Amino acid sequence: MTIISVDPGPGLAAAQFGLSDEALASFSAIAPLWQSAVHQALAEEADDPVLAEFAAISARMASALGDPQWQQDWLSAWHKLHGCGFSLTDTLSFFFRVVEFCEHALFGETASVNRLYLDLFSILRRSVFAAVIAAVELGEELGLARAGVPGELAALHALRELAGSAEPVAVLSLVLTNRNRFGQLAASDLQSLPGIVAERLRLLLRPVDRIFSGREDEWLLLLPGVQSMAVPTLVAAHIGQAFAEPLGMLSGRSMPLEASIGAAMLPEHAADAESILQAARLARGELQSTRESFGWFQPEMRRDWQHRCEMAEELRQALHHETLMIFMQPQVDAPSGECTGAELLLRWQRANGEWVPPPQIIEMIEENGWRHLFTDWLIRNALHVASELSAKGIDIPLSINLTADDLLDTDLPEMFAQRLATWQVPGKRFTIELTESAMLGDPERCLEVMRRLRALGIRLALDDFGTGYSSLSYLVNLPLNEIKIDRSFVVAMTTSEEHLRIVRTIIDLAWDLDMMPLAEGVEDHVQAAQLRQLGCNRMQGYLYAKPMPLDAFVAWHQARPA
Repeated sequence: MTIISVDPGPGLAAAQFGLSDEALASFSAIAPLWQSAVHQALAEEADDPVLAEFAAISARMASALGDPQWQQDWLSAWHKLHGCGFSLTDTLSFFFRVVEFCEHALFGETASVNRLYLDLFSILRRSVFAAVIAAVELGEELGLARAGVPGELAALHALRELAGSAEPVAVLSLVLTNRNRFGQLAASDLQSLPGIVAERLRLLLRPVDRIFSGREDEWLLLLPGVQSMAVPTLVAAHIGQAFAEPLGMLSGRSMPLEASIGAAMLPEHAADAESILQAARLARGELQSTRESFGWFQPEMRRDWQHRCEMAEELRQALHHETLMIFMQPQVDAPSGECTGAELLLRWQRANGEWVPPPQIIEMIEENGWRHLFTDWLIRNALHVASELSAKGIDIPLSINLTADDLLDTDLPEMFAQRLATWQVPGKRFTIELTESAMLGDPERCLEVMRRLRALGIRLALDDFGTGYSSLSYLVNLPLNEIKIDRSFVVAMTTSEEHLRIVRTIIDLAWDLDMMPLAEGVEDHVQAAQLRQLGCNRMQGYLYAKPMPLDAFVAWHQARPA
């Protein structure tokens, strides 16, 4: 295992941690508290010498954050830890627990808190998160510097100098996406790609222009002395044209790339380095909805971003305090009217009364790295619902939806097994609904997870069938019990012969593969009658009931004729 040694030079300035010199000094006031909290968090982990080494260095963070030698030791320990399989999410979770222990030690159950303690805790949080971010960025800087491409910290330094000289500058945030999504690149190609891209970019820019590597395959282009928005727009057009021609790799293969570029002007759109960089990124992020390849920053983008940040923080609090909700939608056997199951659906109502659409909730969870926290919450609450229903004499199967990344998590079956044992609920009470797209990233790994879930007695359903990339051979090899017919086909089948044929084909295919077809989104008796005629008797939709909280579901179920 290679340990990366990072030379921080004269050390990081306090400003790079988002702190004033005074605040950084104040952090040392709670050094004993921080050290105790680190040891307390370490005690909850499995005995691992690499983590213990990292924790021992991290325990000195409060008193040594600004020390260059400590920074070097900590970064080396960080990379050693990640080389042993600890993900960024794992490391952040460790620090979250440390901060929580500090919070409890500072505040306890006290109703009123000293203002000084509040200020110290605010400094504590900012210091920890800034240190983690600095570790990630410095690690990236090291690798990029070895490849001859400066990174984001260098870009910020250059922007600060330009802002100080009052020279106008255009900032472009560029991401190049491989259009051949299913192509695999050799390791040598991946290693040489940054240099090849940088060289092609240099040929398109002026000698005075600067190229930096940002975060997650992003490129940052600084165009100083630009007086109007016309020049950056033209540069972006040239970049798009240049990368429309595939890159030739060392292996002889070609890589087709698609450019997405967001642009902002300093000082027109922002007055400082961090803000102008954010503005360019916001402009690029907006392209995901417009499907354009280039766009300029607009002031409303920052307002939208601020709104999203506020919503994400509120969601984090909801996850922490477990105030998300589960609603239930019945699944019915149409001929008998019997309730044969229920789908558990995520719901979240913000403090202002706004109900947030579930896809947006999941998107924010994945964006912020909260998937493990959410999945654990979902499984625990699903088991709670199952237990509550059993206490009322309602022992129906329950369906839950997992995210795409859950299916790649080899620890998921073990998590389920532990929860099932704790709650003493059999696995057969649950059906996990999976989307087709969730299984495209790593089919073999997904298949392993699916088989282990089936071994627990858990049923598997393919959700929204027909809207993705299905093929018969692909479907035959999956250990599925159920196929759900997407609502869009159900709604359209009574008015479209084409959609009627699709629904008939899905139902016949399900029975041929010894799977149960279930139609979702059934809204009226005409649709229900048509589905029954085609051979599908299991249904869910507004015809039978809308999604409802647990208590309402129990009342609905008990009111039905026996």
